[in-house]
This record gives sequence, structure tokens and C-alpha cells, in this order.
Amino acid sequence: MKKPVILCVDDEQMLLDSLKQQLKHQFGNDYQIETADSGFDALEIVEELFEDNIELPLIISDQIMPGMKGDELLKQINAIAPKTLKILLTGQADAEAVGKAVNSANLYRYIAKPWEPTDLNLTVTEAIRRYFQEKELAQFYASLEKKVAARTHELQEKNQFLSIAVHDLKNPLSAIQGFAEMIQTDYDEMLSEEVIEVIDRILTSSRQMFELISNLLEVNAIESGKMNLSLIALDILPILQWLVNHYSERAKPKGITLQLSYREKKYCALANENTTRQVLDNLISNAVKYSPYGKHIYVRLSIDENYVRCEVQDEGPGLSDEDQQKLFGQFTRLTPKPTGGEHSTGLGLFIVKKLINSMQGKVRCESILGQGTTFIVEFSIARE
Repeated sequence: MKKPVILCVDDEQMLLDSLKQQLKHQFGNDYQIETADSGFDALEIVEELFEDNIELPLIISDQIMPGMKGDELLKQINAIAPKTLKILLTGQADAEAVGKAVNSANLYRYIAKPWEPTDLNLTVTEAIRRYFQEKELAQFYASLEKKVAARTHELQEKNQFLSIAVHDLKNPLSAIQGFAEMIQTDYDEMLSEEVIEVIDRILTSSRQMFELISNLLEVNAIESGKMNLSLIALDILPILQWLVNHYSERAKPKGITLQLSYREKKYCALANENTTRQVLDNLISNAVKYSPYGKHIYVRLSIDENYVRCEVQDEGPGLSDEDQQKLFGQFTRLTPKPTGGEHSTGLGLFIVKKLINSMQGKVRCESILGQGTTFIVEFSIARE
């Protein structure tokens, strides 16, 4: 990495050489001392330094020079390098020039010629120290602003998250309250069948609340980093067999059939058993939930040298490109709706994505509008 540069500008070559030698003796180990004999040459050097990403903490310029005076040079440099500190040297007490440099070039210090070596060394030392202090401070504030912005965004997301959660909890809670009040006030006049029907609705609403609350707790655990999953060599096949049998029964009222296909006896992946069950349960239940009556769901299991792959394919309405872009977001409401009036929290696929990521796996969706949807989950293979 190239050293930062201290640039000296003076049209008198002897003074310029003297200034360079003094600064090189005092600061040469840590800084490159560059010189220019005119303001125009100095501007070219500054541009080259910036192109090469070399720092310019300090420029020391004479005031009286042909073509471009020192205060004008420092003004132009300040426009392109405002953080570079500027020192003005002059053999004449020119208060007007110093005032211009202070106002338009952010002048750090004025030193009269001939300069006193100790004073110049101390001034340059202090200027360099200030330059890097201000740089560190600017970096600190930039980092702080990023942290504040990130925290603000996080709080805004949490507020939105809570608002949606409260809204979604309000509906089933209101239903439970209304049905309970109906039984309380009208019980003596209700037929037993009517009471059972109202109780069924209360049970359905309470299940919806339980599902949403469970999802909210799951999301909170994921986002707070409290999920420490232990991964083991896990055979995926028995989990899928149980889930397919379970959802085959639940899908009968909709006339939906589930088919599981596989070739190997074992499909060992590096995974967590409870998390894997939750992921596959969500995908299969979604396929049942969104499939039209009388359709088929195909669950396929395969393995290669890197992954155990599970595919869940339905014959539903498929997803538009816009819906596919939103698939794994929080509280996502897609165009397709549950075909049997089932409840959806809008958190299932968001949780699936997070859980799969936590096991170093992958999940994706392939769908064409009107031609069904296939979710593909890949688990890292368990190495012996």
C-alpha cells in the first residue's frame, strides 16, 4: 500500500527543496513528500493521487506564485479534497489572502516565511494527527448511522409484523367471543345440533389462533438467533412416508390423492429431525390446502452426490411471476386461495425458508400459471 502524501508547493526551487528535505527527515518514514513549483502542477498531482486512491492528508503552499496564488490553489483543492488540511506560507503579511484562504479553503494554519523548523514540524504533526482523527471520527459516525438505520428498519419491520399479527389474531378472537356469547344468551333456545355447530366454529377459530401464535413464536426464535439446531445423519424417507399417509386421510374430503415415489431404501441427509418434519409437513399441507378438488399431489424423493432432494408437486392453479417473487416473505398473501376454506397465516413459507437455511439446505419453487406448482427442497447429503 502506498504511503499518504504531503504536498509542498512553491515557485522558489531552493525553498521548495529545503521544505522537502525538512519534512522528509521528520516524516519520511510514514509519508511520501511530493513537490510542485506552481499551482497548476499541484492540481495535476492532486488529481493523479485521487485516481490512484492515495491519501493526501496535508498540502503546504506558498502564497505569492505566478499564474495562481496560494489562496486560489487551496480554494480549488478544497473543492475536490475538502478533508485535506491546508497550510499557507508567505513572506508577506497578507491578511486579505489569509482571510480568503480561511473562508473559502478551510485553512488550517498560516505560517510566515522564513519558517521556524520546530514550529513547522509541530504544526505538520498536529495537522496530520487532526486529519486522521477526523477520518476515524467520520468512519465512526458513518458506522453509527448504518447501525441506527439498520435498527430503525428492524423496529419498523417489527412494528409492521406486530400490526399484522394483531390484525390476524383479532378475527378468530372476535369469532370465539361472538360464538361464546351466542351460547351464553341463547343456549336454552338452541337445538343440540346448533350448539355443536357453534362449538365447532369456536374450535376452528381457536385452532387458527394457535397456528398463528405458534408461527409467531417460531419466527421470533428464528430472527432472535435462539435456534441452535443439532444436525445428524437423518433418513428422510420414514418422515415422508408418515406425512404422506397422514395427509392422504386429511385430503379425502376434497377427493385429493397423494402419491410418494422413491427408489432407494435410505435417503440420509445432514438435518434436524423436528425441523425437517416441520418443513415437509408445511409443504405437503400447503399442496393439499391449495389443490382443487379431485386432483393429485406427487411427492418424489431422490438423491445424488451432494443432496437429498424432495419434490412436492400439485395440480393447482400455479403461481404468477409476481406471486413467485413474494413467495418466502412474511405474512405473504398470494393470489391462489385455499380451496376448502382453510386458514392461512402467511408465515408458513417464510418459516420454511429460514429453517432450510439453518440446516444449510435449499428451497425453491417452479411454477407456471395454470399448470400447478412444484416445491423443491434440497438437504445436504450426510457424508460417512
